[in-house]
Amino acid sequence: MQARPGRSYLTEVYRKGVRVQGSAERRSGSVYLDYSQEELDRAYTQALWAPNMQSLIDGWTRDGAACRDPGHGYAEHAYGPRDCERLDVFDAAGPIVHLHLHGGAWQRQSKEDCSFIAPAMRRLDVPFVVPEFGRLPDQRMPEVFDQIVAAMVWTYQTYVASGRAEGIVVSGHSSGAHMAALVASHDFGPALPVSALRAVLCISGPYDLYPVLLSTRRSYIDLTPAEAERLSPIRRVAQTRVPLHLIFGSRESPEFVRQSRAFAAALAGEGKLAACVEVAGANHFEVADQLGSHDSDVGFWLTKLLTMPHSAADLPPVGGPAPGPGPTHP
Repeated sequence: MQARPGRSYLTEVYRKGVRVQGSAERRSGSVYLDYSQEELDRAYTQALWAPNMQSLIDGWTRDGAACRDPGHGYAEHAYGPRDCERLDVFDAAGPIVHLHLHGGAWQRQSKEDCSFIAPAMRRLDVPFVVPEFGRLPDQRMPEVFDQIVAAMVWTYQTYVASGRAEGIVVSGHSSGAHMAALVASHDFGPALPVSALRAVLCISGPYDLYPVLLSTRRSYIDLTPAEAERLSPIRRVAQTRVPLHLIFGSRESPEFVRQSRAFAAALAGEGKLAACVEVAGANHFEVADQLGSHDSDVGFWLTKLLTMPHSAADLPPVGGPAPGPGPTHP
């Protein structure tokens, strides 16, 4: 297991985090904003806020197994030399590819947990790609992001550069939303032109790693200060190349609600927010479960991004609302 960040780094993390929030006021005994250590740890422990977490994940595993049928266009492909560098591909003839990044706090879940989304994509004739990548602490977060970049390039070369498709819509849930937001600010160079990224949908992600590193999750996240800065999407708003669509549930933990709202405000301030939607009554895992249903708030929003006209003139204006349900927040 990787070593924990040292005390001096955690002090720097706290100070930077407070500066970003615009206030140095703290309740006595707090470690970040008004959180005590116990409260912050609870805010980053999803099982405490979603009592149906395991039953939903078990359902994804059970339902997904039946979806991985080669007769329905399913195949597994390698995008790199490591055992974990593989993708589940549910092929279809549509012009827009959907690439989804699974969650799991950077250390759990797998691409197979996302197969339950495939039938909804098949009904839209949308090629659906779900990459696997390394887990913390066996691999470090910068290496994991490099794997996601490689999976993105594989998808672009296989579908868009080959002429089989016109573009890619990226989505991610939880830690996958964190990585999807980083994708939106990454310069792929000639390996993947930004014009190929038609939309990026981030669902219930942590976008600022500083409070994360003050929580119990620091036991398996090993980052230098420079890496934490570089891998925090809220610190990369100026570099964001694709306006972001954010979704989160009203019954998320308080930190995941705050993270989404703070990131939305930072994006809006730079004209980089396409929309921010709060799904009423949904917890952290219920919003992900909605990806498998066109009739849900999240599924309907994703469907609009996948099926709307994709010329430059038809994309949502930077900083304006996107098609779909729910309120937007500046």
